Order: sequence, then structure tokens, then C-alpha cells
Amino acid sequence: MDKTKRTALVVGAGPGGSTAAFYLARLGVDVLFVDKETWPRDKICGGVYLSSLYPMLKDMGCFDAMYAQQACNIETMRLIDREEDYIVLDVDPFMIAPRRFTDDQIRRAAIREGADFMENYEATSLIMRKGVVKGVPGLYHNEPMDIEADVVIIANGSHSELSRQLGAFVDDPDMTMYCFRAYVDGVEGLVPNQAEEYYVPMGVNGWSPICTTWLNPHYEGKQAVLGLTITEKALRDSGMSSMEFYEYWKNNTKFGQARLKNATLIDKFRGWRLPGSRKLAQSVFPGAILIGDAIAAAECAFEYGIPSAMVGGQIAAGVIADCAEKNDFSFDSLNRYQEQASAALDPGLQFNGMFRDELLNKEEVMKDFFRWVKEQPGYPHLSFSGSAIKYMSEVLGLDIQVSDNARSQ
Repeated sequence: MDKTKRTALVVGAGPGGSTAAFYLARLGVDVLFVDKETWPRDKICGGVYLSSLYPMLKDMGCFDAMYAQQACNIETMRLIDREEDYIVLDVDPFMIAPRRFTDDQIRRAAIREGADFMENYEATSLIMRKGVVKGVPGLYHNEPMDIEADVVIIANGSHSELSRQLGAFVDDPDMTMYCFRAYVDGVEGLVPNQAEEYYVPMGVNGWSPICTTWLNPHYEGKQAVLGLTITEKALRDSGMSSMEFYEYWKNNTKFGQARLKNATLIDKFRGWRLPGSRKLAQSVFPGAILIGDAIAAAECAFEYGIPSAMVGGQIAAGVIADCAEKNDFSFDSLNRYQEQASAALDPGLQFNGMFRDELLNKEEVMKDFFRWVKEQPGYPHLSFSGSAIKYMSEVLGLDIQVSDNARSQ
């Protein structure tokens, strides 16, 4: 693997980048994917893989291994409102698993399919010629090494300096989510296979328009993943630090007191930045395609970023394979990615944005949604996505374009 000129270079070996590398290799494209970490690496995240990804994971041959490594299979969701009333709804079962293991399975799938991989390679910037991306200069085991390519897929996350260089970096405080996670032992009252999301006030100064606290069961017994997810704007407006909010929730809410009265942190809180969107941003630049968190492709209501990254990676591979066959890597040819990815991802991004804006962020509407759900025949065995779509279209009168990608859970 001594070539420094490739057809496709993928920067970042997370789920999105590894998916792109897998499908590029399957389609016969010369591809190298690189990552700055030594693998397997940990990823600070909630570790959620939605069931909408299962067909792709099975196609890649890594589903069984990932499923065997899961910490919990979520089947129901408990939503707790600001007055600590709650509803329980069914969701399409999805797995929660440590990303140190599961991301590595996706990476290994790409290598088995024929993609070349290089770890400990940090792409430091973009090689630009006449406004076109031609590769990356970087450090390989701290030694300078340039890699050129006909097209570069930028999939290196929400702090991407490559995204900044292209002017594509998203920095909207109302859509940027600060996330913090810790493992907790001794949690009381959790229901097996049920996740909990809390939409509670942040002290005396308002709330975040997304769930501020969540608990996901983890393995057996009383272990759980405890998370905080707060928009940058809400955190600023609250005047609190993230840990001050955690202490407030633990000590001043009914559920916080009940769940954590005998709990201990197994490790410290660790945080990450998750930029969300209501619509896919410009993702194609001359010589480059951006996917996943590098272009803020996470949905903004439930903070799921992996589906958009993996779907984006698969679409990018198909577009690039066609470009390679025609030997045409012009902007117009690459820009077919924008059309295809927007068609696949925008319905879900827009629906979740609408769900956040019109329901989660309106206290009286959310209260009415809870009341309405409890009055529906069959409760508590109702579909989360079906209930949300029905309420928003029939009660709120919103124009909902329903598709598989336009479902909140």
C-alpha cells in the first residue's frame, strides 16, 4: 500500500467513512480510508444503532457480530415531560452497544471488502489546486505524508478542520448539541429494554428544546448509560455548566432522585459536540464530498447521527463509482450526491426538526400530546413514530411527508 495517489480517499473511519469505503471497494473503486486513531478506538457517544440500519449492516456482513456485542436492545421509550408526567410508546427495536466494538466491525467489513486502511494518519488540511480538492497533507505516525486522490470524502466528525477550510463548518448554537455521557451503577426503577428521555427545565432559566437527560439500560442489573444533551444556546441561556445541570436534575427532580438515590458513577462524564440540522447542508465541493457530522447531518430532535452518516456514505460511494467509470470527477458529476442524499435524508431531518419545533419546544403542546396519546385505543402499546405522525398531522394540522426516513424513532 505504497501508492500516494488514489481514486478515492476517505478521511475518517467512523460508521460513515467505513460505510463509504466498504461500498466503494464493492463497486471496484480504488479506495484508501484513513483515521488518526489507533483501532479499535472508543467513541464518546450514546452508542445507538437504529433498526433502520439493520439491512445495511447485514449487507456489510457485520450485523451479527455487532448484535452480539450490544449492551441492551431497546423496545419501548418512556418520555417524561417538564412536569414529570410521562408516556410509554413502542419503538422499532434498536441496539445500544459500545462503539469501541461496533464501529470496529464496520471498519473491518470495509477492509474485508477490499478497501485499504491506514490508522495513525491525521489529515491536517486539504491540498487545493485552482479551488479543487486534490488530496490531504497529513502526519503518518507523526511523519509528514501527502495523499492525493481524484475525490476526497470528508467524514472526520464534528470538529473537522477540513470542513472549516471549505467554509462548510456548521456553528449554529441553536442546532449544535453538547452531549455528555457517563456509565452509572445502582440505578433504581429502570424497566428492561426501555430507554427514558427527560424534558425537564434547566434550573430556573428555561429549558433545552431537546431531551436534557436520558437513561439507557446497559447490560443486566442496575447499570445504565446516563446522558445529558443540551443545545449550546440553551446551556448559555441557563447560566449553568453541564455538571451543574446534572446536579440540579439529580437533586431536584422526582425521577432524578428516584433513579439515582443509590447510584454511583462508574466513570466520569465525557462530552462531544453534535451539530444537527433540519435540512442537509451543502455537502459537495469541487473534489470533495462531506458526510455525517462533518456536515452537521444529525437530526436535531433525538440526536441520532449514525444513520445519516452511513446512508450518506453509501450514496457517496455510488456517485463516485459512476464518476470513476466515466473518468469524470467534475463538480457537476459529484454534485449528484447532493440531489440523491437530500432526497434520502431531508424527509427525516425535516420531520424531526418539525417535531422538535412544534411539539418538544412548546410546553402546552407537549402536554396535550401526552394527554392525547393516553386516550388512544391500545395505549400503552402504540408506535412512537405512528403516534407522532398522526398527532402532528391530524391534531396540529401540519403537512407531514411520511417516508421511512421521516420517522422520529
